Amino acid sequence: MRLRYEPPEALRETLAGAVYCIPFDMDYEGNTADCWCTVDAEAVRTYVNGALAREYVTADLAEMAIHLAVGAAELYGEEKGRPVLIAYFSRRHSDRFAELARAIKIFNEYHVWTESTDENETVCPKCGRQLIKGTSVCPFCAPKGSVLGRILKHMKPYYGGMVLVFAGYVVSSLLGIAIPIVNRHLVDDYLRPQTGPLWQALGLVGLMFVAYISSTLISIASNRRSSKIGTNFANDLRTMSYSKIQAMSISSMSKRTPGDLMRRITTDTANVQGFITGTAQTALLQITTLVVVTVIMFIVNWKLTLWAYSTVPLVIAVIVLARRIIKLRNEALWRWASRSNSILYDIIRGIRVVKSFGTEKLEIEKYSKVSKKLNDVTVSNERLWAFLIPILGFTLGVSEFVILYFGSRSVIGEQMTVGQLIQFVSFLGYIYSPLNTLTLLPQQLTSFFTSASKLYEVLDEIQDVEDKEDAEDIQVVGDIKFEDVYFGYNVYEPVLKGINFEIKPGEMVGIVGPTGVGKSTLINLIMRFYDVTGGRVTIDGHDVRDIPQHTLRDNIGIVFQETFLFAGTIYDNIAYAKPGALPEEVFAATKIANAHEFIIKLPDGYNTKLGENGFTMSGGERQRIAIARAVLRNPAILILDEATASLDTETEHLIQEALERLIQGRTTFAIAHRLSTLRHATKLICIDRGKVAEMGTHDELLKKKGIYYNLVMAQRQTTKMADA
Repeated sequence: MRLRYEPPEALRETLAGAVYCIPFDMDYEGNTADCWCTVDAEAVRTYVNGALAREYVTADLAEMAIHLAVGAAELYGEEKGRPVLIAYFSRRHSDRFAELARAIKIFNEYHVWTESTDENETVCPKCGRQLIKGTSVCPFCAPKGSVLGRILKHMKPYYGGMVLVFAGYVVSSLLGIAIPIVNRHLVDDYLRPQTGPLWQALGLVGLMFVAYISSTLISIASNRRSSKIGTNFANDLRTMSYSKIQAMSISSMSKRTPGDLMRRITTDTANVQGFITGTAQTALLQITTLVVVTVIMFIVNWKLTLWAYSTVPLVIAVIVLARRIIKLRNEALWRWASRSNSILYDIIRGIRVVKSFGTEKLEIEKYSKVSKKLNDVTVSNERLWAFLIPILGFTLGVSEFVILYFGSRSVIGEQMTVGQLIQFVSFLGYIYSPLNTLTLLPQQLTSFFTSASKLYEVLDEIQDVEDKEDAEDIQVVGDIKFEDVYFGYNVYEPVLKGINFEIKPGEMVGIVGPTGVGKSTLINLIMRFYDVTGGRVTIDGHDVRDIPQHTLRDNIGIVFQETFLFAGTIYDNIAYAKPGALPEEVFAATKIANAHEFIIKLPDGYNTKLGENGFTMSGGERQRIAIARAVLRNPAILILDEATASLDTETEHLIQEALERLIQGRTTFAIAHRLSTLRHATKLICIDRGKVAEMGTHDELLKKKGIYYNLVMAQRQTTKMADA
C-alpha cells in the first residue's frame, strides 16, 4: 500500500523529512479540504489547507483503529490512555489509513519502518478514484496509446501477412466501388437514351458481374488469411500470459482468483484478437472506402456531398458524450464476468465438499446472484446499444431523404443525369455503412482497451521472487540454516520473528507447535515461494536468493498433507517429478513408497486413470503415490508437511515405513501434529508466536516441561479418551 506521496510545492520543504506522507480530503469539521498526514520517528502531524492542525508523539500512540462513520471515516488512537482523533476523511482513504496505523504500530514495537509500495492499493494515485477489485489499473488514467503500441509491437511477426490482407480488402472494396460507376454509364449512355449497340450494354453488365465475383473471391481469400493470422496471434497472447502466470510467485498468485486469471488467458486474449484482426482491419478498410467514395462524390456533386454529411457532426457528438458511460459499463461487465468465473471454478473444484455438506441449493443461490448481476449488467449494456445504434442509424439515414429530394430536383433541372443520381445514391451505402460501423467502434475500443490492460497487468507484474542475474547453480548437499529470519505475508504483520536454527546434512528435524505459529511458513521460505523480509535462509552456505529457483526446487522433494494429483494415469503422476524417467525408476520409487503392491492389483495397474485430484483413490493411496513422486526425484532435501495426518493406523504404518526408507541420507524437514511420527527426528524445534521457543531432542524437551511437554501430554490425553 502506498504511504509516501509527493506533497504540493508549498509543503514540500516542510514535509521533506517525513517517512510517510499521505493526502486526504476532509478537515475536522467534515468540510472538504486539502489535507496531509505525515509520520516520522518523532511525531504524527496533520496539515489542513497548508497549516499544521494537530501533532502527536509517535511513541505515545497506541490502539490505533479506523472508525467508520456515515460517508466518512476516522483514524483514532490512544495517547497516554486518552482517545485522540488523528484524521477525518472520506471512506475511500480508509485502507490507506489502516495501513498507516499498522505501520506506526510495527514501528513502536520493532523500531522498523515498513516499506511503502503500490501493492494492494485500492485508490488510483493519479485521480483518486476507487480501483476496481481485482485490478491495479485505473480505467480513466490508463494510457491508451501505450497499450495499443505494445499490442502492435507483439504483432510485428505478422505485419507482412496483415499488409496482404489489408491490400486484398482494399482491392475488393475498390472493385465494389467500381460497380456503381459502371452502372452510371450503363444508365446514361445505353438505357436512358436507348442508344449504342446492345453488345456494349451487355459488356458493361458482364463487367459489373466480373467485378462483383472478383470482389467476393478476393474478400474470401483475405478473410481466410486474416483468420489464420488472428488465430496465431491469439495463441501467442495466450502462451505469453500462461508463461507469465507460471512464472508468478505464490504471493502474486494469491492476490487473484483462478477465475480472474482464466478469464485473462481466454476471454481477454480473444477480445484483443478479435479487435486487432477483425474490428481494427474493418475500421481501416471502412475509413479508406469512405475517403475514396467521398472524393468521387465531391467530383460528381459537392453540394449533395455536403448534405450527405450534414448529420455526421451530431452523431460524433453523441458518441463522444456516451464514451464515458460505455467505458464504465464495460469495466462493470468485466468485473462481474470475472466473479462469475471464479465462483464457478470454486464450486466445480470443490464439488465433493458441496455434496458432502448438502449445500447444493446454497451454492446455486450464490452463483445465481452473481449470474443475475452479470445478466443485469449485460442487459443494461445491450439496452443502451439497442437504443443508441438505431437512433444514430436513423440520424444518418435522414440525409438520404434530403439527397433524394435535392438530387431529384437537380435531375429535373438537368443539372444532373439519372445515372449520376443512381450512382450517388449507391455511394450513400458506402458512406453510411462505414459510419454505422464506426458508431460501434467506441464500444469495441473500450472492450479492447479493457481486455488489453488486464492482460498487461499480468504481463507487466514485477516479480517479488525473482532470480538474480548472477545466480549460480550449486551442488546441493543439504545444510539448511535460518539466520535471524523475519517474515510476514503482510509487511506490517510479522509471522516469523528472529528465527535461528541449523539443520546439518542428513539430519531429520521435526517442527512442532500450535496451529498458526508459522510452521508452514518455514517451508515456504526454504522452497523460496516467498522471500524473507529480514535475515536470510541459506543452503550449504548460499543464500537461497542467490540460487536459481529451478536448481533449488530440483533438489527439494516435498510431500504435502493435501496431496494433489493431476488428471491422467498413476504412472504419469509419479513420473511428473522426473520427466523422461525410465519405467524401472518409477517402479523402484513405488516399491520404496509401499505403493507398488496396491497399484498392480488395480485392473489397469499403472495405466489406471485418475479422476479429479485422484478422488477415486483413498487418502492413503494418494499419499503413497505422492511419496513415490518425491522418491523418484531423489532430492537432497526432503520436506514432509503433515504427511501422515488424518490416516488410519494401518495406512500410517505403511507410510511410516516408506518415509523411513525415504529419509535415509537426506536432510529432512518434517512438520507434524502427530508427535509419534517424529520419533526418528535428530532434534525438535518448537515454534511459538513466530519465535523458536524450544529446541532439543524429544527427551530434552520433555524434561523442560514447557510448550512441547504440554503438547505431548495433551496428545496423550486425547489418545486415552479415544481408546476409552
